[in-house]
Amino acid sequence: MEIKVTADNSDRILRDLDGLTEKILEAWGQQGVSCVKEVITRESRVDTGAMRNSITHQVQASEDRVIVGTNSEYAIYNEYGTGIHAEGGRGRKTPWRYVDSRGEGHWTRGMKPIHMFKNGIGGNIGDFKRIAEDILKST
Repeated sequence: MEIKVTADNSDRILRDLDGLTEKILEAWGQQGVSCVKEVITRESRVDTGAMRNSITHQVQASEDRVIVGTNSEYAIYNEYGTGIHAEGGRGRKTPWRYVDSRGEGHWTRGMKPIHMFKNGIGGNIGDFKRIAEDILKST
């Protein structure tokens, strides 16, 4: 059997694959944001909605990655916990007092972690796989 190549379409194929990669990354970013927001809501960590609304994604196509994150300064405390509930036992062991946004004082021993990123994204890996498969099948 003889195989003869009459045209080289590799540049076009690679370009098409790059487009699919970016499409998958964008879909994964949107899904990731949705999953993280779902954990925040389910765990009743919505007061003003600022943290939940700050969850975004950014596709970095040149590095074949998508980042799901937030610029909320207190998101880290929700992710890993505080005080006696802090992940790894690294939190403060004694109670402390804080004043909320309404000016009311409260005593606390900390806040349990909800792992909104770890559980929201890591707990839904099957969904991300299906998204990629669906995009690849649709081409």
